[in-house]
Amino acid sequence: MSKRKLVLSVVTAFIIVCLFGIVIIEPAEIWSRIKQNNEGMKVGYSDSVVYDGNHYKLLHPIGEKNESRYISLPDLKAITSVETAEKDEELTISYKNKKLTYDNGFIQNCSLTKDDMCGYEIIDGLIYIPDQSVERLGFQIGFFYDKQTNTVSIKSPEEQAKKPQDQELGSTIYVHKENVPAEKYEPRSGIYLGGYVLQDEYIDTSMNTFNKLTGKTHASYFKYVGYGKPFPKEWAEEVIAAGGFPQVAWEPNNGLNEVKDDEYLRQFAKDAGELNVPILLRYASEMNGTWTFYSGHSEQYIEKWKLVHDVMEKEAPNVMMLWNVFTMPESTIDEFYPGDEYVDYVGVNIYNVFYHNDKIEAKSDFEDPLRLLDYVYNTYSHKKPIVIGEFGVTNYTVTDGQHHDDFAVEKITRMYKYLPELYPRVKFIYYFDVNNLVNAPEGRKINNYAITEKKSILNAYAANVKTDQYLSKVEGDPAKSETYSYRDFFFYYGGELYADYKFVRDYLNMDVKESRGNSMKVTFNGKGIDVKQESLKIDKAAFFEKREVKGLPLGEILDAFEVENEIKDGDLHIQIAK
Repeated sequence: MSKRKLVLSVVTAFIIVCLFGIVIIEPAEIWSRIKQNNEGMKVGYSDSVVYDGNHYKLLHPIGEKNESRYISLPDLKAITSVETAEKDEELTISYKNKKLTYDNGFIQNCSLTKDDMCGYEIIDGLIYIPDQSVERLGFQIGFFYDKQTNTVSIKSPEEQAKKPQDQELGSTIYVHKENVPAEKYEPRSGIYLGGYVLQDEYIDTSMNTFNKLTGKTHASYFKYVGYGKPFPKEWAEEVIAAGGFPQVAWEPNNGLNEVKDDEYLRQFAKDAGELNVPILLRYASEMNGTWTFYSGHSEQYIEKWKLVHDVMEKEAPNVMMLWNVFTMPESTIDEFYPGDEYVDYVGVNIYNVFYHNDKIEAKSDFEDPLRLLDYVYNTYSHKKPIVIGEFGVTNYTVTDGQHHDDFAVEKITRMYKYLPELYPRVKFIYYFDVNNLVNAPEGRKINNYAITEKKSILNAYAANVKTDQYLSKVEGDPAKSETYSYRDFFFYYGGELYADYKFVRDYLNMDVKESRGNSMKVTFNGKGIDVKQESLKIDKAAFFEKREVKGLPLGEILDAFEVENEIKDGDLHIQIAK
């Protein structure tokens, strides 16, 4: 052997010994380093986690280090039901048939190239587990909503095994009441199935063809009518001939000043009344945005709304007044509300688009159509039945020049499959069957929402509306009892369910007032209790904004006032007299 080869052999052997030494000795040294290196961990990254659709407020903040997220072991156990066992310097975390075993702070048989992922951290005496380790147990962890908000989502293996449209539905609070009066033509059980086809040239704008293709007679169709135009009697008769009743989207597009108690308004109302069938009148909708000619004038809007309501009440008692907003912005919605006595139904228009405002950087494929409904539903369904005045889903967009058929199938399936069960106060839904690439005004030719052009999308719609819960004709003689529901605006903390104080006030009919410190006083049937308030910021349904849920401990309140309740299949059911 040459001298040079001998030297290389010795050096190589030395390196091997050093590496072997690291394997045997280094973990203890790294363990010591981890204990002393907590200043490198950023704690307080987020105070919230979403797990399988439910919000959880953590007992301890989430940490972040080297692009990994760390969750405390007590919190991990609370929200995922993992089990732990400790013996000497060994810690085992298990879930179902998978387990992690830590020896002196490191997972056994872990690659040395991933030291930061293999070890856990200790902060203030608590063990913090990195997300990569939790994912070894089968969970999926990520920033909620494309990393643009500070909420972490944890999805269980069972949840991941479901189809996308069936994932993360979360829990629902149901409130069952007796002796609830119904609004005009309100179905107590079921949803009127509706659509808009007047711009679908693919089916020659035919309601009968739409009914045939979808395999279901639709109970209602709608038409846009500009204020100043006569009532569309001929079209309304076509709707009736197709087995439905009309919704008229009546829009004062020259501004609110033209709305007066004059001959035009009276004749419009008389023509509507002469039809002698239910008519859903969606007057001046989407006023909460900035894109209508009647936005930004809430006082005048309410004044004109009341005027139209009073004329309709006198001349056309068959007319249902639909006060209809757009999903967002939320902050301006309530200032336009005319009052319960002037509104029959509250509506909202919902669109699942792949990108917002034709901006490639504003990707919005994560948005859940059910969550887009939640704000209006939770705010108003305790006092008015709800209408989804328009619902559309992108299947092609010019923003990226791509077809998104799977996206459309997923969102349509999620909306129509779960709406009757989870949102019993929704009484109408209308699909917006339009290819806006052809039919929209210039500047808005962005998305194709039509469902008749592609078989997979049409089949998804047809499969989910075929149930008896979607109604094809007017229901009469509504039942006296009604089921209300409440979703999304609650969270779990320390094993307790906290619902927003507005739920306690509006849905349980309890008096809620700010009390001393961080507590609220709840009064019901002459009895009052003080309860601690816990707040949690959660993601809004769109645009990466936050909202604060001011939660009250629901179990404590129900027990204190002896309100009948039970947990069924993970949902809370409450029985309460109206």
